[in-house]
Amino acid sequence: MTSELHPMLARLKGPEELKRLGPVERAELAREIRDRICRVVSANGGHFGSNLGVVELTIALHTVFDFPRDKLVWDVSHQCYPHKLLTGRYGKFDTLRQYGGISGFCHKAESEHDTAFAGHAGTATSIALGIAKGSELAGTRRRTVAVVGDASIASGMTLEALNHAGWIKSRLLVVLNDNEMSISHPVGGLHRYLNRIRMAPLYSEIKKDVERIVDRIPVVGRRVHEGIHHLLEGVKAGLIPGHLFEDLGLKYYGPLDGHDQESLIAALEDVKEADHPVLLHVLTKKGAGWAPALEDPVRWHAAKGFLPEDKAKEAKKADAPAKTAEASAGKAAAPEPARPRWTAAFADALIAIARTDPRVVAITAAMPDGTGLDKLAKVLPDRCFDVGICEQHGTGFASGLGLAGLRPVFAVYSTFLQRGYDQLVHDVAIQGNPVVFAMDRGGLVGDDGVTHQGLYDIAYQRCIPGLVLLAPKDGPELAAMLSWAIANDRIAAIRYPRATIPRDLEGGRCAEISLGKGERLRGGAGELAFFAYGAMVEIAFAASDLLRRDGVQASVYNARFAKPIDSDLLAEALEGHEVVLTVEDHARMGGFGSACAEAILDRRPDLAPKLRILGVSDAFVDHGERSLQLRDQGLDAEGLVRSARQLLAARGARV
Repeated sequence: MTSELHPMLARLKGPEELKRLGPVERAELAREIRDRICRVVSANGGHFGSNLGVVELTIALHTVFDFPRDKLVWDVSHQCYPHKLLTGRYGKFDTLRQYGGISGFCHKAESEHDTAFAGHAGTATSIALGIAKGSELAGTRRRTVAVVGDASIASGMTLEALNHAGWIKSRLLVVLNDNEMSISHPVGGLHRYLNRIRMAPLYSEIKKDVERIVDRIPVVGRRVHEGIHHLLEGVKAGLIPGHLFEDLGLKYYGPLDGHDQESLIAALEDVKEADHPVLLHVLTKKGAGWAPALEDPVRWHAAKGFLPEDKAKEAKKADAPAKTAEASAGKAAAPEPARPRWTAAFADALIAIARTDPRVVAITAAMPDGTGLDKLAKVLPDRCFDVGICEQHGTGFASGLGLAGLRPVFAVYSTFLQRGYDQLVHDVAIQGNPVVFAMDRGGLVGDDGVTHQGLYDIAYQRCIPGLVLLAPKDGPELAAMLSWAIANDRIAAIRYPRATIPRDLEGGRCAEISLGKGERLRGGAGELAFFAYGAMVEIAFAASDLLRRDGVQASVYNARFAKPIDSDLLAEALEGHEVVLTVEDHARMGGFGSACAEAILDRRPDLAPKLRILGVSDAFVDHGERSLQLRDQGLDAEGLVRSARQLLAARGARV
């Protein structure tokens, strides 16, 4: 069916065949690519507007260059779907972002055309410059291209790479894909600078036209040519204020219409043989080819279920009753009401606190929607700051706000806080300025996969003096932890997953938060105990239910803190049970379980043999539903039960 809808794409064996196409065929190919993306993203979910915006650019790049001999590096790579379709993955595209299918980002294991794993913004120019310099040193003539968005180009790493590129003069083409958007609207002085360029005349074209006319003047043409060049350089300084990129040492061309394939191809042909760094400025529209996405690019950055047939499927799925333990046992179960997501619960809690405490301010690094801070920005706009794709600056900025007497909350994905690690140590912890890091996407993240997994934050944070680590089991506890950290002027990191929030595990009640103190939620003596952290408490409860049905007494403890560990509570659990399993949605190595082992070895080494650590294995985890990732790691309820039975059997206990 799909081959009938997309005959050109279906026949395309690889990008080398693009060189034989004419303008009409290329236009038809662009239409087929957009249609294929619409159908698959509607069914599977994924990045939408950014991919529709680069269709013509991607075709032009693959037409002009000889990838993979030449090297193409996509920044973030959330716009790589057309690239995947042109590089042999048309037949697998239905599996996009599905368990066992192709990734929603560039993935080196999928194709030789994917130069680098990608998922974080701002990395492409540095990688591409390294490739370009390495090729130069190796004596090869390969060309290297980095495609960077107008939001990513403002990130610190990209600016550092551009600065270096202009200095070492390697053969590099940076394509600035300027759609005036990040995930949300971009911010900052560089965004204003690009706005001024967009409004300026096409300087390069003016210069070429004038030089062609002057060169025809006999005898004095060369002398006039030189004078015109200096004149135009002066005009250019007025048209393009500061001409930043050329001052950095890159030759600037543009801006060009990024949806005019033939002009793009001509421009790429002009610059591809340049022996110096070039920045080609291309103007595109996020969501091009899909009217609703053009009207609201923020909403359509990522999408699912928007085609009629997929809307019906999504509605049916939403109406289906949740599967409960009673339903699994064959009993009728009433449908559970839809539960909010952790991100929404955080946003609501922060708004409530900020309304009563005027010192509270919030920071996001270009992710107001993803972190929930867009809600706060609507009600308290003067106290919500978007610093752009600059986690390093965001962390240092938060420290300064704390020093000034405010109480900053930096809402950031676990995987992106890694980018601000030096600032976390040097600018926050050493300075002792109170900052709360609200870490969304802590743990296994599902469809976004390997580049976005939040599996390392406990390990990279718990070694930092003065930093307190917390994770809530449910919504009321998240609100209580946030309030506690702000009120007590703590440097704290609160982690929560990309998931729906569990039912209130204690009927909406939340025991008072005290530094380094957990709580016993069920039992207190028996064969086995789960000592669980954060979102894993809900799964530990489910595993305890399954074991209790078979007569195994399984207690449940809520650790609350990964630093400091409640060693008194841990010792109590070990004294009262044959085996205690620590449970975390984090890398097993160096995480919460390791902290528990260290704590008990210091306090009661005689109890240490009873302790076992469950967590994520020492390997990168690919994309798929979070529930399947938990299953594969043995961290769903059934997996905890299997581990419990094996450990009890090994100790000769009743199972």
